[in-house]
Parts: sequence; structure tokens; C-alpha cells
Amino acid sequence: MDWGGAVALIPSFKPTPELLNIVDSLLDSNISVVIVNDGSPKSFDAIFSQINKKAILLHNAINLGKGAALKNGINFILNNYSNLKLIITADSDGQHKVEDILHLRDMFLANVDIDLAIGVRKFEGENIPFKSKFGNKITRVIFKTMFGKSIQDTQTGLRAFSPDFAKMMLKNTYNGYEFEMQMLVLACNKNMKILQVPIKTIYINNNAASHFNPIFDSISIYFVLFRHIGNSILTALIDYVVFVIAFSLGFGLFACMLSGRIIAGSFNFIVGKTIVFKTKANLKFELISYISLTIVLMLISMQGIKFISYYSGVSEIIVKPICESMIFAISFLVQRFFIFTSKAKILDSINTESMGGGISARATDWEKYYSKRKNNNFKISNITRKISATMILNLLKKYKNIHRICEFGGGDSCFYKDFRESYANADYIVFDNSKKGVDSFNNKYATKSPHKQKAILFNLLESKAIDSSFDVVFSAGLIEHFNKTNTRAMCIKHFEFAKSGGIVLITYPTPTLLYRVIRSILEKLNLWEFHDERALLFDEVNATCEEYGELLSRKLNFAIGLTQEILVYKKY
Repeated sequence: MDWGGAVALIPSFKPTPELLNIVDSLLDSNISVVIVNDGSPKSFDAIFSQINKKAILLHNAINLGKGAALKNGINFILNNYSNLKLIITADSDGQHKVEDILHLRDMFLANVDIDLAIGVRKFEGENIPFKSKFGNKITRVIFKTMFGKSIQDTQTGLRAFSPDFAKMMLKNTYNGYEFEMQMLVLACNKNMKILQVPIKTIYINNNAASHFNPIFDSISIYFVLFRHIGNSILTALIDYVVFVIAFSLGFGLFACMLSGRIIAGSFNFIVGKTIVFKTKANLKFELISYISLTIVLMLISMQGIKFISYYSGVSEIIVKPICESMIFAISFLVQRFFIFTSKAKILDSINTESMGGGISARATDWEKYYSKRKNNNFKISNITRKISATMILNLLKKYKNIHRICEFGGGDSCFYKDFRESYANADYIVFDNSKKGVDSFNNKYATKSPHKQKAILFNLLESKAIDSSFDVVFSAGLIEHFNKTNTRAMCIKHFEFAKSGGIVLITYPTPTLLYRVIRSILEKLNLWEFHDERALLFDEVNATCEEYGELLSRKLNFAIGLTQEILVYKKY
């Protein structure tokens, strides 16, 4: 059987005979199936014994919970299936139609940038149980508040994810239904792309077969979300204790507020960055933003305390917690949406073009781009390129014996003149698959002294490296124009062209607040041309590059507005 790299994982506790039909249909559709009997009573052995022998049946000795059953199955699949492309989880009670499972598989495989795909139900109509409709609305609002992302169905059991994401989920400590909530939290914290695919909404006998406990399981799910507020509560407590101590020692209101903010703020920032929001964005940007927010809120709070205390005659010690509670929500929301913001992308399968290179994003027209460059229509970009060139050359000047330089995607290179001033006698070779770009470079520079420069028409993705002796291989604004698979391939290609011990320098846009604001404005004005550009995060790029070289330098280029990150590696 050609199983197509997809494995369906079905956790099952006290199943109905419908499980047998689901398994047979999936097998007939060339999907491998793994079922986990999560400690069902012996009376259900008759159903499990009838499962198609082509499927794999695993057992938990006791009922450990849905999360534990999923982890058991995920671990088995990762260890026993080679060429695995995705794992699909589905419920065993018939809530998920086989055609929906197959559609979710197809959507996931059709979009290589997706880390997690979920089947989302519409909670409309009279046949939807009130507890399900109400519970989903509440959870959606809370999730959006906590993580800034709109998940249409947070409790869906129909999900598809990659083997890499599956490995992350094995570290999930939850064993019940909250396992699935933590899956969404992890995807947001890891800045992943989540695709939402509409599926049929099915509740059989008012969802009587479900083993979801509306009280205890709901509490465990909301604990996953509300634990994130604990940091703010502890911070407020620390701040208040320090304030009271300082106030009791006779210090003025400003000194009391400042001492409390310094101690509690330090705690809040460290815990917020590493535990609550778990971001790995630029520390300098986050720290400056956080300090600015802290100062503004402190001044607002201090004036509020003064005002209320003066007109009410109540002590500042009593007024402070009242005033602080009023700005608590402001602080949390600003941190979530602007400072420790998640870069996860939530994509709708119907309208999938989004910032960062949506699934249906149009490819950049490079021939048109180079034509505009030829006519010198890019006055502002000429300035930003000069800034970038200066920064790149400053990073390279510490490395000696640079005699051969290679630029990827540098047709009509905007960096050549600056490089030639610094490396007068070095070979400078450009590889680009745009004929207009290559012709433009050669017409301008190929015949000029020192006659050591040329552009070559070359498809870097589809061709093998033709020269692996370059001292420096670099690209500026190239790798972000591909899907995740080809971005990785392009990163590797840099190292293939570099000699052992050579330098690889890669720049790419990264989604800082400044980048997102400028790009949003340009898109609204219809001035944005790079529709396939994915604003990348360090983790994605470095995960590939660190396999082939040692990271020597990492720098952010804020000066050009559309923030670029610059990475420098030394090839192993």
C-alpha cells in the first residue's frame, strides 16, 4: 500500500462500533492508522479485536487520558515510520468524517510552510449542544486575549502536524484534554503557522459518546491559559511589598514607586520573556520597549495614587492596589500584543494570503523589478542599500584573506561598488536566475578593471554548486522569497559554494514591530511588490545554518525601516 507519508492517530476510550468503519475507510484511502486503546474496560475488547489487522493497535494499561494516549501514539509513529510527512489525530466517536480527515491531509501536504493544521467547526444551528457553543466562544476570547491569535475552534480533535512538531509535543507534560490546548499554545509560542480548515460539525446524540467532563476537564484546559496571569499577580505582590516597606521607612511616593518597579519589573520581564510569552526575539528591542512601558505606567499610576489619595483622604498604601488593578489589563495587553508578541501566523484555508508570504502569495516579478532598477526608480531604496552595504562590510572587515567573493541573487548588484572599494583585486561572481539582472550587471561592470567580476545566469535551487572555493558567500534579501523547504535548501547552498573555513553571510527581513507597521502601510497603499516575502525568525534560519557552520555574528539592521537580520557563519 502506498501510504503517502500520512499516519492517522486515533486515541480511543470506550469506543463505539463506528471506530471500525473509520479505520477501514482510512486504510482504503491509503492512510496508515494507529489506534491507542487508552485503558478501556475489558467489555470493549470485542470492538478492538475486530479492528482491521492492517492497522496498529497500542494499549495503555490504565486510562491515562487523551493527552497520554496521543503521546504514546506519537512516540510509536516517530520510531516506526520512515519517510513520515505528517500525523493526523482524529476522534474515534465519528465526529470527524473521513472526507474531512482526507481534506485536512491534502491541505497540509499542499502547503509546505504549515506547521499545524486544524479542522474547525462552525458552532451554529440548533443541533449544537449549548455547553459546546458557549465553551468554544469563551475559550476563543480568552485565547485571543492571552496569545493575540484568533483560533476558531480551540477544542477540535482533528489536527495534522509535522514530525518536527510531533517531537516537540512529546515534551508536553499534560495528559488530559488540556494536551490539545497546550499544542496551540506551543504553536503560538514557537511562532508557527497554523492553518484553519473548515470541517463538518457533527454531534451524535447530543455528544453523548464524549468522555469530556465539562467541569474538571474545563478547569484543566483553562489552567493552561490562566497560568500565564500568575506572573502578573506575583509581580504585583512583589511591587506592593517593596512599596509598603519603602513607604514605611519614610521615602517619598516617587522613590517608593521606583524601587518597587525596579525590583518587580526585573522579575516580571525575565519571567515574561522566558516562561509566560517564551519569545526569542531581539532582547534589546524587548528590553527598551518594556522599560518604556514600565516608566509610562508607573507615572500614570503615581499620578492616580496622588489624585485619589488627596481627594479621598485615604492612605497611599490603600489606594495603590486599587489604582494598580485599573492599569493591570493595559500592561498585560501591551506586553502581549506589542512587546512579547507572538509571530505565529493563523491562516484560513479560504483566504490564505497574509503578511509573511501566505500560502497563495504571488511570486515576485524579478524581471519587472530589475527593469525599474535600470530606470533608477528606487530613490529611497538606494539609501537603504547603502546603509546595508556599510553594515555588511563592517561585519566582514575583521576577516582576512578575502580574495574570492560570491553574491547570490545579486543580478544588477547594488553592493558591487561598495565591495570593490574594500576589496580592489578580489574576484566577484554573481549568481542569479534573472536574465535582465545578469545582463544589467555584465553590461555595467564586466568589462571594467580589474576584470574579475561577472554575473552568471544560474538556478541555485535546481543546480549543483559549480564552485566551492569562495572566501565569502553572501545574499541580501533572498532566502525569504521561498517556502520553508526551499529556504532551507537556499541556506545550504551558501555553504556549498564556500570553501572550508569560508564566511557565509545571510540577511533577511524579520518581523519586528517596525517592519510590520511599515509593511502594512505599504500593502494598504498597494506599494508592496514582494508578495512572496516571508519575514523570517532567527530560529528557522539558524536551525539549518548551524548544521554547516559556526555562528560568528548576529546583528539587526533597524536603520532601513523594514528590519533585516544579518547572520555571519564560518563554514565547518
